[in-house]
Amino acid sequence: MKNPKYLSILVFVLVAVLLHPPPAMAGAQRTTFTGTSNFGETLDAGEWTFLPSGNVLARGIVETYNDVGSDPRVTGQETIVSDGNFRPAPSSELGLAGHLWGTFHIENEGGTWDGIFTSEITEDGEYFYRGVAHGSGGYEGLVGHWEAYRNGHSGPFTLSGWILEP
Repeated sequence: MKNPKYLSILVFVLVAVLLHPPPAMAGAQRTTFTGTSNFGETLDAGEWTFLPSGNVLARGIVETYNDVGSDPRVTGQETIVSDGNFRPAPSSELGLAGHLWGTFHIENEGGTWDGIFTSEITEDGEYFYRGVAHGSGGYEGLVGHWEAYRNGHSGPFTLSGWILEP
């Protein structure tokens, strides 16, 4: 897929399908959580391609975050691997706006979460993030849904979401 628009649509549809609970989860217990996610470090800046149009393609960015949640199952070290398609946005602190997508992994003493996400950085510098993950280890069989928001390029993300337990 050479057209980034089609790739973005495909990623959006994939996340929408994964966010819809399967029939077996329809009667599951739902536990909500809130929290924060603070940037840790960039492990790999990835490859950035600056196009003549002013748009930017980023691939393979690896970052860590420290998540603290009201539910201890979502507290831990988070590693995100992301790709993004950006356009110039002079009013944004980053100077860019666009979409990111990728995978995330959260680990703590009780188990791990592995999931996918999509994210948007608006022209005004707001970040919106939505993801879904499956648990393993002590969280085997659980499905978690994450939403995050941040206004600006620095400071913690505000987290909210829920865990479905069959």
